[in-house]
Amino acid sequence: MRPKAEIENFASNWVAQNIRGVSRSVNLPHELDSLAAWLTRDARSQGISGSDLNRAVGDIDDYLTEQILRQPKTG
Repeated sequence: MRPKAEIENFASNWVAQNIRGVSRSVNLPHELDSLAAWLTRDARSQGISGSDLNRAVGDIDDYLTEQILRQPKTG
């Protein structure tokens, strides 16, 4: 089990690199499914389990939705 702060840092960096420019006008539920799968895959490639990711950021769909809504509005 990795430290929560390390996982939070990974998730924050991942969001900064991958969420930019996601339009709020897209089919958000479909986009969330894709982003959640991508985030989970990238986390696993770094040795972070899905349960560790969930422990650090909470529900992944909720976390990603919040991050998308924090981005400047596009589209």
